[in-house]
Amino acid sequence: MAVVSDQLIAGFSDPVQDSQTLFRTLLKAMSEPGLIRQIEQPERAPGPLSLAGWAVALGMLDADTPLWLSRSLMQDSTLSSNLRFHCQSPLTACAAEADFALALAAELPELASFNQGCAEYPDRSATLIIQVEGISDEPDWTLTGPGIESERGLTIRGLPQAFTEQLIASRRRFPLGVDCIFVCAEQLVALPRSTQIRIGGA
Repeated sequence: MAVVSDQLIAGFSDPVQDSQTLFRTLLKAMSEPGLIRQIEQPERAPGPLSLAGWAVALGMLDADTPLWLSRSLMQDSTLSSNLRFHCQSPLTACAAEADFALALAAELPELASFNQGCAEYPDRSATLIIQVEGISDEPDWTLTGPGIESERGLTIRGLPQAFTEQLIASRRRFPLGVDCIFVCAEQLVALPRSTQIRIGGA
């Protein structure tokens, strides 16, 4: 799909500084799973994508990272034009070939569709950027694992039950599995594949 120039919007105000800030935010989010982070840049996002989702895309995607998009995102010409212009990521229709996936929660395929890594290279698994209806620290889920002193509560609204069950089950295969970044409006929260998830509070 070609870039439509009149659909392009600005990316980061200060590309170098803002990219570094976003990268540090993601590193902290991954090292402290379940803690909600606030995104301050960019000021606008293309198509149906949230500001936090657009920030992650701007900071993480490049010409060497194949990207899979869920149906509505793939069909949105404003989003695809801006992804091609700002990120240059090659788009793939095959989820298993993607280093990153950008998806609306309601449009997620089965988790097994994505690259889970292999025994020799577990770090080559996909990172999923999932736009959801809401994020809060209420204990709908109880999280444990590296980066969490004891337990941490988290609620992700709008994630299909079947996908939630698949995500929980996949944690038994660590170090295989996918890393997840959930985004909503200007917020994001990360759950690396090392984080264990239990339904319900303590």
